[in-house]
Amino acid sequence: MAGERASDVDARASLRVGREAEARLADGRRLAYVVHGDESGFAVVLEHGTPASRLGLGFTDAPARARGVRVICPDRPGIGRSDPARHRTLLEWADDVAGLMDALGIDRFGVVGYSCGGPHALACAARLPGRVGAVGLMAGSGPLDRPAAFEGLNAVDRWLAMTSARRPRLAALALRLQAAVARRAPGIALRGLMREVGDADRRRLAVLGPELMRVVLAEATRQGPDGVIDDYRRWVAPWPFALDAIDAPVDIWQGDDDRGIPMHHAEDLAARLPRATLHRLAGEGHFSIAAHFDAILDSLLAAALTDAPRSTAST
Repeated sequence: MAGERASDVDARASLRVGREAEARLADGRRLAYVVHGDESGFAVVLEHGTPASRLGLGFTDAPARARGVRVICPDRPGIGRSDPARHRTLLEWADDVAGLMDALGIDRFGVVGYSCGGPHALACAARLPGRVGAVGLMAGSGPLDRPAAFEGLNAVDRWLAMTSARRPRLAALALRLQAAVARRAPGIALRGLMREVGDADRRRLAVLGPELMRVVLAEATRQGPDGVIDDYRRWVAPWPFALDAIDAPVDIWQGDDDRGIPMHHAEDLAARLPRATLHRLAGEGHFSIAAHFDAILDSLLAAALTDAPRSTAST
């Protein structure tokens, strides 16, 4: 449309649905996923945030096509259309990703973790060092194993994370209410979210509109809240791998106006990962960071396609 900013067009692309598909894992469970980009290209698994799902990640499509990359966005167990598997650990999720890649005939791939997808992406690098060539973190959440880790986190996410771990029935009630509002009154849900974010995120959310809440939040709880609760539990629990043992190169992308995951999470991860590079994005927030997916892919590809394969031993 004449007069539109390119960033507005790119933002609305987030709501486009790519090719829907599913795979059967070795134990018979169904794992749902969406594919964006070049279906014959180098594979990159994009780990969604929480509460979220495989949907709403269409901003990856154009940058991926331009670079010959296939972006695979799976639902974690119990989320969206993936079969439930309660209380799986981060490393067990990495096994599911390995099973998905086996089903697709893919050996080596990259991983990007968005928000609470960050721990899941790092788990893949820890568990599958011979297969994960590089990692990108977009506003990625760090471990909550230090006194200052909770400072600056979004208040709702902080409450849901701790309540999921300690009082899961109460968390389930809150998530059901949140999902009901997203389905029936998405405009109210969006206005509530916009009050919690900075200027760059408000601009992006305004372009996306209320449909974002239906696409992302309602789909996350399609089967109920258990999958989202497990996501939060995995974040809060001690991570079952050592960050300093991850050998893959990790590019960390963090906006300095992110009101959901603060900069000190990125700084902590950069200090603890042996091969990390921190990219500070001035004025960007938790949602507007998606506009940098082209640069995120460029750095991941440069690392994944030039780094020598490593041992296949599991952590």
